[in-house]
Amino acid sequence: MTPRQFLNDIVCPNVKDFHDNYDNLRYAYNAIAAVDSLAAHLYVWANNHAPGSVSSASDDSHYRALLASRDSDFALLRDMAKAQKHVHLSRGNPQIANADQISSRTVGYGEGGYGEGRYGGVQQVLVDIDVAAAKFGYVETIIDSSLDFLEKEMAALGA
Repeated sequence: MTPRQFLNDIVCPNVKDFHDNYDNLRYAYNAIAAVDSLAAHLYVWANNHAPGSVSSASDDSHYRALLASRDSDFALLRDMAKAQKHVHLSRGNPQIANADQISSRTVGYGEGGYGEGRYGGVQQVLVDIDVAAAKFGYVETIIDSSLDFLEKEMAALGA
């Protein structure tokens, strides 16, 4: 399956399902995993069709790390995908260490940044980045930004 086929058949439907159910953890987890997996599909495709573009990456995990160094939202998405797979992250310097930092809850007036997330204090999926500092991210925004980043990467590679 090419990265474009994976995007159209797997990633986009999962992301759409999450947009339609932005408060649902299952849909959030599926969208996170699908977008993260797109990076692996892109790595394998590039390794076969544009090897010079991925020659500095030893495998798809290393490729994700290289992508994460270039895009902060993708870095957070990659950490969320790892956390949901492994439950607790202890190696490296992840932005989140535990899967339970991803939750569905409401954001009260004045708690989130203006123009960020869903309006009106509705329940939505969030990721707690720094609990002590009350720093969190809107998972829907992180997914969309990461997907946009990967689609630009695909276009640059001709995938």
